[in-house]
Amino acid sequence: MNPEIEFFLEKAFGSVQPVSAAIGRVVVEPDYEVKPSGRDAGHLASELVQCVREQVFDPAALSSHKGVEIQIPGSYRLLKKYVRRITLHQDKPDGAWVEVAPPGNWI
Repeated sequence: MNPEIEFFLEKAFGSVQPVSAAIGRVVVEPDYEVKPSGRDAGHLASELVQCVREQVFDPAALSSHKGVEIQIPGSYRLLKKYVRRITLHQDKPDGAWVEVAPPGNWI
């Protein structure tokens, strides 16, 4: 288990701006088995933005407590490497648009 991954992802996604008014926040669950590489950070953020932009979702599901879990296509090599799960939510708490949450964390 690599505890550095949360900090790496927070830094990589910290400047990502919302790409949809419907999505209040994006929660990513790290893959703790991966060793972060600083050279991946910039492209990782762009992959996340593109992946979220491609999503088509039910607004009712987005507004639910559970949100909408999206699949990470194989074409997003870095996302698949560093992130186990991406969940979209309608509500927007204070803070960054992309939240890094450990498994089982109910945000």
